[in-house]
Amino acid sequence: MRRSRLARYRLVLAIGMVACAGLFASAASPADGKSQYAACIPCHGARGEGVAATGAPNIAGSAAWYVDRQLKDFASGARGREPGDRFGATMAAAVAAVGSDKDRAAVAAYVAALPPVPAPAAGAPTDNGRNYFNAICSACHAASGRGNETLGAPRLAGVAPAYLARQLAAFESGRRGAQIGDRLGAQMRAVAAMLPDARTEQDVIAYAASLKP
Repeated sequence: MRRSRLARYRLVLAIGMVACAGLFASAASPADGKSQYAACIPCHGARGEGVAATGAPNIAGSAAWYVDRQLKDFASGARGREPGDRFGATMAAAVAAVGSDKDRAAVAAYVAALPPVPAPAAGAPTDNGRNYFNAICSACHAASGRGNETLGAPRLAGVAPAYLARQLAAFESGRRGAQIGDRLGAQMRAVAAMLPDARTEQDVIAYAASLKP
C-alpha cells in the first residue's frame, strides 16, 4: 500500500513538473528576444517586414507557437536540410547561432509582438482563388487565413506571395513534408496535390496574400 502511494505521488510530481515546464516555455518575454532577433534583421528586416532580395518573408506578428516550432525544426534538421533547399539551409545556419530552446522561444515571442507588415500585392484576388482557398485551405488555416494553433496551421493572411509560392513548391517537390515523422508536413503535401494547376496555385496565393494579417 505504501509503495502504491509513493508511486502515485511520483506520478503526480512528474506531471506537475511537465506542466510547469510548459508554463515556463510559454512565458518567454518579447524583451528577452529583442537582442537575439538582431541576427534575423539582415534577412527579415528590423520590423519583420521581410527583405525581397534575400527571399525572406514578412514575419512580424506571426504566432509565437508557429515561429518557435519552425526554429526548432531548423535547429534539429527536420527542416532546411533537403537537397536544393538553399533558403532553408540559410535559415538553418542562422538558427544555429540563436542557441538554446529558451532563446528561440524568446525570439518567437518578440516576432509575435511586432506589428504585422502587409505583404506586397500579388495581383487582384480572383473568384477562383477565393473558391479554392475556402474549399481546401480554410479547413485548417481558417476562412480569414488567421491560422489555427490546435491544428498546427499557421497564418497565411498577408504573408509574402513569393514565400507562399516557394513553400507550396517545396511541399509539392518533397523538399518539405517528406521527412519521417513530419505529420503536419505530410498533410500539407496532400493538400498541395489537390490544386489542379499552376494558375489555380497563383490564384490561391494571391487571395491568401490579400487577406488582412
